[in-house]
Parts: sequence; C-alpha cells; structure tokens
Amino acid sequence: MKKSLVAVGVIVALGVVWTGASWYTGSKVKDELDRVILKTNDFFAVNVPESGLNFKVEGYERGVFSSTANIVITSADSTSPDDSIIFKTNIDHGPFPLSQVAKFNLMPKLAATQVELANNATTKELFEATKGKPFIHGSAVIGYSKSIDTSLELIPVDYSKDDVSISFSGSKFDVSTTADLGSVDASLITDNLVMGKTDKSETMTLKGLKLVSNVKKTQYGFYTGTQEFVIADTDFNIPDTNFSFKDLKISSDTSVNGDDVKGNISYSIGDLKALKQNLGSGQITVAIEKLDAKALGKFVEQYNKALAEGLASGDPTDATERLAMEMMTTTLPELMKNKPVFTVSPLYWKNEAGQSSIDLNMTFNKWNQDEITALAMSNKVDEAFKQLISSFDFNMKLNKPMLIESMTQAMILDKGVPVDADAKKEIKDIVTTEFAGVQQMLTSDMFSSPLDEMFMTDEERAEKAKQKKSPWMIDSENDLTMTIKFAGNDLTFNNDKYTLAEFLTKMKVMSASENE
Repeated sequence: MKKSLVAVGVIVALGVVWTGASWYTGSKVKDELDRVILKTNDFFAVNVPESGLNFKVEGYERGVFSSTANIVITSADSTSPDDSIIFKTNIDHGPFPLSQVAKFNLMPKLAATQVELANNATTKELFEATKGKPFIHGSAVIGYSKSIDTSLELIPVDYSKDDVSISFSGSKFDVSTTADLGSVDASLITDNLVMGKTDKSETMTLKGLKLVSNVKKTQYGFYTGTQEFVIADTDFNIPDTNFSFKDLKISSDTSVNGDDVKGNISYSIGDLKALKQNLGSGQITVAIEKLDAKALGKFVEQYNKALAEGLASGDPTDATERLAMEMMTTTLPELMKNKPVFTVSPLYWKNEAGQSSIDLNMTFNKWNQDEITALAMSNKVDEAFKQLISSFDFNMKLNKPMLIESMTQAMILDKGVPVDADAKKEIKDIVTTEFAGVQQMLTSDMFSSPLDEMFMTDEERAEKAKQKKSPWMIDSENDLTMTIKFAGNDLTFNNDKYTLAEFLTKMKVMSASENE
C-alpha cells in the first residue's frame, strides 16, 4: 500500500513538474515564433527580394501544454486578406512535446508544431482538388538551441475540372536550419507530376524531380555550399511540337577559402527529342576561383537592395540597369582583385553523328578601369588587353558530321512536322551542300576580307595568293579545330605564333603606326 502511495506521489510530482515546465516553456514559445518569423522575413528580403513574400503571426492563443496560431503569407501583389496563404499551427510546448512523446522521441525540445494548409479564398480550388484535405501538412520541431527541423508532406492529387487534368504522386519537403538561418539544409522529392487536358491530347509529364540544397551563410553575407536540381524524365505531348528529354541536372558548388571565392555551376541534359528526332545530349560547366569574397558580398547586397527598390517602385529594369553600370565601373574591378581564374569545361553537344566541344581557361589581372580605358583610347589595345588578362587558353572542335546532322534536324524542326527517312536524306543533301560554304568561310584567311580584294590590282591579288594563309579553323577529315593560347606577350593561333601587338594589328584592331 505504501509503495502504491509512493508511486502515485511520484507520478503526481512528475505531472506537476511537467505542467510547470510546459507552462514556462509556453511563455517562451510566442517570443521564439516571432523571432523565427522575423528571421524568415529578413532571409527572403536579403536573398530573394523578387519574391516579395512576407510572413506574420495572427490569432495566437496560448495554453498550458499547447498553443495555436496562424502563419499568414502574403506577397507584394496582395491587395486584400483574401490573397493570403494561411497555415494553421498547433504548438506542443516542451520540454517534452506531446506529439514527440507519442513518437517515442524523448529528447527535450522547446516546442513541436503541427502545421497544415488552411482552406481560404486563395486555396479553395486546391481543397476541391484534394477533396477537402489540406494539400500541405507536417511538423516543425524547435530545439533549445533554436534550431528548426521541418518536415512537410504534399499529398497525392488526382483531379479533373472542365478540360484540365492533374495527377500528382505527392512530395516530401524537409528543411533543417540553425537559429540564425546561418545553415540551411533542404530537400524536395517528387516521383510524378502529370498535367494536361482530360482527353490526353495535351500532357506534360515530369518524373523523378529532386531538389537538394546544403548551404551556409558566410561572414560576407552570401551563402555557399552545394545545390542540385534533377528531373529524371520530362515529356511534353503537345500536337505538332512533341518533345522530351531525360536527366536534366543543374548543380552548383561554392566555397570560401580566406578571401577567395571558388565555385562552379553545371547544366546537363540527355536524349533531347522533338518531332521523333533524337537531337542529342550535352553539358556545360562554368567555374571561377579566386573571386574576391568581400567584393562579392558587397555586390550581392547591392543587387538585392536595387532589386527590392525596383520592385517597390514598380520599375525593376531601371534598378538593374543602374546596378549594371555600377558593377562595370566599381564592383567588377574589386571582384578581380585576387586575379581570378575562369573556366568553361566541359562544354559539349553530341548526337548520333558525333560530338563538338569547347574548353576555355582565362586568368584575369587586377583591373584598373581608368588605365585600361586610357590605353585602349591611345591605340595601345595590346597593353589594355594585357591589363585585363594574363593568360588565355581556348580549344574548339566542331565535328562536321555532327554539325550537318544538327543543321538537318533544325530544318526539320522548322518545318514543324516529322519526316520519313527519304525526306530526311533530301534535306541532309541540301544541308551538306550549304555546309560546304560554311566550311569555306570558317577555313578562310582571317587576315583577309573579300572587300579588301575588290580594290586590289591583279598583281596584288597574285602576290596575296602566294602568301601563307592563316585560317580561322584547321580542317581535318571529320573536324574543324581552333586553338588559341596567350600568356605574357605571346599568342599562338592554331599553329602560328605572334606577339599580341602583331596579331591585333593584322586583325586591324589597332593601328600599326604606333607599334613600328
């Protein structure tokens, strides 16, 4: 009997302690919710000003073990309360939120919030599509370190209205952030989305959509890290314009080392098809390193501020034009302070006939805009160029069968209807003949022009014909190639060597009189 009384006493004591702790934690929840909303608004204002989104808390009601509130989202275009999107929240107070205890998650937390989309004028049609169920629901858990782990689910939808049909497999969206949003990890995964007409005459299908972002805010005010966006399979079934592609991928990776920013962004696509033709696949990766971090932070701040002001005034174009001018005169030279290296590699496109590619590597110098302008204006274009760039390495390979195939496909696309093998052969024969003229132009002497030869005497033309040709591109059996290498004062164009001044003079970019 005594043991039972002791047990009851312990349970009552624990209940009192839990109730008191929950009441105390509840008193802190509103402040924390306001802080999160403030940080969220700051994040969107600084990093995505064009969205015009604004978050606020309405209808907060505090209880002992839980509280309720509405998160109201509006945009710059909102003109009435009916334009808002509302999320209803039920907030379980810590230290042991009831919703987490039910999941046997016994780690102390400040709060755990259940979230679901509310039915209002803005979301009315969406609720019709989901037969009254909230399209978005999930939870957000706030730790005592003020970190937030959010998991949202977008439910499957099969909906038809009038002549429009939507089939959505559902999606999962997870976000983890630190208290100050200094670190943000997010992922969004969707298996299948089909939109179109109910009779299937027009459809758009997306399969295997994935977005993953892992970024951290730097001391310079911008975020670095990795981001990736993938769509495994895309099909647009539109009359006379059917096209599809696979493995669309956009990825980026940025980091800061000391005062230097290093980053790259890559785009790739596979099996691009249109009008029953496989147009091919390709990739481009652009990278830069040794970009000045402080200057980049300043530019990002200026850009977002100018864009926000432009959106507020209703004229974002004017704001971005002013920023572009500021960037050319001030920001760009500051970005070049650490002599950054810019690369494009690989850049290629391939089809069933072959592959063409470009590789580029440039090392910039620290810029002095006034000096460069003065040199260029005084016919010292070579010195101005050397002020801009310390090295330049360019390689281009154009595969002739690949180009002929691409030009043939382009002519078929221009017709707007599929063609059979015989019709394609006729088009290819025409393209092959036209390409001979293109090839002649690409392999012509880059220091000559037909206009110059019009005013030459027969003797001058004959003498010109004896001189060594310097073609734009070298012709081989299947490829046209161009290579340019520049370092210091020496430039090699294909197999010919020049000083930079000699080359620019021959190209008539600068006058020979100042350099003789």
